[in-house]
Amino acid sequence: MFAIGDYVAHYKEGVCEVMDIGKLNMSCSDKGKEYYTLKPLYDTGGTLYTPVDNARKQIRRLISGEEAEKLICDMPDIDTLWVSDEKKREGLYREALLKNQCRDWIAIIKTSYERKMKRLSSGKKSINVDDKYLNIAEHFLYGELAVALDMPKEKVRNYIMEHLKSSI
Repeated sequence: MFAIGDYVAHYKEGVCEVMDIGKLNMSCSDKGKEYYTLKPLYDTGGTLYTPVDNARKQIRRLISGEEAEKLICDMPDIDTLWVSDEKKREGLYREALLKNQCRDWIAIIKTSYERKMKRLSSGKKSINVDDKYLNIAEHFLYGELAVALDMPKEKVRNYIMEHLKSSI
């Protein structure tokens, strides 16, 4: 499905590069299976291994540049995850992250950002859970968009903001 050198979206680590494909010589691995050896693009310290069969759907292909541009245009129409119960909202955030899809990350970002702005404007502090999931979703989304649009990750946020301003 993937080749050495391909970039994939990993459900817990974000964008990773496929470094190797083959059997692992580790006691915890299934000796009959082949694995992808993945190197997270934005975390230079780790290495991941996931079965090539991808039965648990831990990885997927990245979106293309064209898909990224369309996604940015669609951002205003992507629904938020409004739930008043804090624990249920955190569950929705976790669920959305595990789906490993850009649209779900955008829903998290919009929800947590809108909640944060509403709380701050009424003199309250932001909620740690919202901040935590906002940061994770931005990390995943901006990392994938950076690769898809062939730009540094640090420039993605401004690119999105400029694009959204020009479409208003």
